[in-house]
Amino acid sequence: MYYSISDLFWVFVLFLGGSYIWMGMAAKDHARRAVKAHCRERGLQLLDDTVAQTRVRIGRTSRGHLALKRYFSFEFTSTGEARYPGEIELHGRRLANIQLAPHRLTPGDGIL
Repeated sequence: MYYSISDLFWVFVLFLGGSYIWMGMAAKDHARRAVKAHCRERGLQLLDDTVAQTRVRIGRTSRGHLALKRYFSFEFTSTGEARYPGEIELHGRRLANIQLAPHRLTPGDGIL
């Protein structure tokens, strides 16, 4: 059986698409676990136990390597009364940044 170049091209395209989706699901799970741990350390609650990917870019890491930069948004609460937005940034599989919106502190946080 012989395969043409166009057949091999389409198999390669399908492989790239599948690997992009697979790696995206792994990155989303990694981001969710990182945000959940970050919120737990600060006495916050991750709402809906989920993150949502907002954008993907190609960029350089701090070491100068090319990697996909994935940004995920999420919501959290400190008092249970209000929802606050947050964002997490992954460079490849490495956590780059977690930003939390200004939020109300709960009593007993140890901050005066």
